[in-house]
Amino acid sequence: MDVNLKYSLEYRLAQIIAFLLNSMPVGLSSKIVCLLSRLAGLVLPSRKKIALVNLDRVFGSSLTQLQKEKILGAAFESMSLAMLELFIVRKIKKNARSHFKLTGNEHLEKAFAEGKGVILVISHLGSWEYLAFLPYLTGHPWSVIVKDVKNPYLNQTIDQLRREMTVTPIPKVDSIKAVMKELRANHGVAILIDQWAGGEGIWTNFFDQPTSTTSIPARLAHKTGAALVPACCLRTSTGQYEIQIEPTVPFDPAKDDWEISMTEQLNQLLEEKIRRHPDQWIWNHRRWKSKPAYTREPN
Repeated sequence: MDVNLKYSLEYRLAQIIAFLLNSMPVGLSSKIVCLLSRLAGLVLPSRKKIALVNLDRVFGSSLTQLQKEKILGAAFESMSLAMLELFIVRKIKKNARSHFKLTGNEHLEKAFAEGKGVILVISHLGSWEYLAFLPYLTGHPWSVIVKDVKNPYLNQTIDQLRREMTVTPIPKVDSIKAVMKELRANHGVAILIDQWAGGEGIWTNFFDQPTSTTSIPARLAHKTGAALVPACCLRTSTGQYEIQIEPTVPFDPAKDDWEISMTEQLNQLLEEKIRRHPDQWIWNHRRWKSKPAYTREPN
């Protein structure tokens, strides 16, 4: 099939699905998406296998197989809900303050008061896309580094939906100039840290096991003096969310191992969140792999 035709058909299908989901109450659309996610888990055995291996790595014998299966089912639902939430953003936006509870905003205000910008460190936990409501909830300008979707039609649609939340997407490719401009203006920039960054990451621990983690937040903070602030958006019930802002993570840029120690601190903070909310993290990605032939040497 011609690639452009394939992309066009995918885009049209996504439009139809988005229209149908937006025509329903949030509770009903959420139930349908959760049901479909369970079916997807049945037809994607390879993803289920990866997820169970990851759960074994993290929890070992502290959880029974039945408990791990239960977490996995809820995690598949959470991932599916995250996709739904992006496509119903206009519905949520109409009365956003009734959908969100914001905790720890004093940490953000203190960070912005330093005048060097804020690097919001986020992950694939909970409803990560809805952290884009922070400009609306806090009054501060925000951008987010994003990875483009291969389908250009879908990519444009997703970009527009993110802008509905008054956040500015910055494409990951050649993003550094735009990011530096935002931080110099004392704006906020959200960066998603993933635990498998291949040769671009540094080899560090995640759940006491070595893996490649992006150190971009640490390097940007070292270069600009911007505050590093971890955050997440968790679902508390259907259509209800709590955005949790953590205190600024302090670090000493004069230390020889600042890049490793800062990245490990961020990983440890994420570990704590995942242990509390394992049902809202994406487990079906390979986070731990063999060390690549080339990895960045930390500064």
